[in-house]
Amino acid sequence: MVTFHKLLFIILGLLIATIFLLSQYRTELTPPQTLKRNVDDKPTFLDNNDTKTILYWTPMFQSLNFYLGLGSKIFEKCAYNNCYATYVKNERPVEKFDAIIFHGVEYQEKWFGKPQKRNPNQVYIFSNQESPVNTPSFIRDFDNFYNWTMTYRLDSDILRPYGFLVKQKTGYKLPTVEEIQKRPKKIAWFVSNCGTSSERELLVNEIQKEIHVDVYGRCGTLHCEKNNKEGCYDMMERKYKFYLSFENSICEDYVTEKLYNVLQRNIVPIVYGGADYNTLAPPKSVINVMDFMSVKHLVKHLKYLDSHPEEYLKFLEWKKDYIVETASTQTLCTLCQKLNEPIKQKIYNDITKWWAGKDLDKCMVSKNGFLDKYLLQS
Repeated sequence: MVTFHKLLFIILGLLIATIFLLSQYRTELTPPQTLKRNVDDKPTFLDNNDTKTILYWTPMFQSLNFYLGLGSKIFEKCAYNNCYATYVKNERPVEKFDAIIFHGVEYQEKWFGKPQKRNPNQVYIFSNQESPVNTPSFIRDFDNFYNWTMTYRLDSDILRPYGFLVKQKTGYKLPTVEEIQKRPKKIAWFVSNCGTSSERELLVNEIQKEIHVDVYGRCGTLHCEKNNKEGCYDMMERKYKFYLSFENSICEDYVTEKLYNVLQRNIVPIVYGGADYNTLAPPKSVINVMDFMSVKHLVKHLKYLDSHPEEYLKFLEWKKDYIVETASTQTLCTLCQKLNEPIKQKIYNDITKWWAGKDLDKCMVSKNGFLDKYLLQS
């Protein structure tokens, strides 16, 4: 008969052995909860030499598929559609994947491990949708590690914008002057981050002194159901004429969904950011804070448009010739195309310098920057 002490010893031994085995395979196996896969998209062709395979080494925040998708179907609309994406590390030897994508703001070796073997013909991709201001300093640990970049920046190897424009005739019909006049309110702002490097909250405080702004979310007194995003945008479109598309960082090319989601609606965005909006937004579609000498000059213009709906409607004319896309198809197609082209040897020797610039000069920190001078004029 097995005594209690012997049973306890056996259990303890099994526990230690299990922990040891898990530690040995930690860097090569995806955690058990991430091994689920859509049975309709099985990797039946991974050994085909024509297939380009892509591995998501880390999640992107809560998304195991990087908000891009899995399998081969996500590439079906591309000119090159022989690519396949997965987060399952043991679908094939890691060094046989053509590309491995890392989420730069989360990737640390101590949490996610590191590929044990690296094939000189595969590419490691730095992916990031946050601004340099909100990027942790530990990315400097990966100098001479990444081959390509995949971000919203226009000089990325693979461009992944929050949105992009497609020029085409749309058949769009403008709202009537009467419909615009019926909107009872002027400016809305949905916001949950109340202390930002752009100090947009200070700018809004100054605007509030000249014209009322309805602030929804954690930083205001009004609320719209967070889980009903489309319903919130519907409400905004019915009630308001302007929306504050203010970025949390004033950085090169940094334009987020705060703009593109609003451009898909019949409302005029007021923008505050570090990007060239003449390039990244449709012609005459936005009101740029930085085009005005002061808050007073900005608000004077807003009040003019509010009382002249025919002038306001000119900011919606672009919709006849452009559509705004927020899907990731363009990014996926670029990725697959580059993997099918001859791979040129490339390495980012200093990923921090490329991303943030020398002394963070890819961003404008508000202190001693634009906002101080701007508010001084108000």
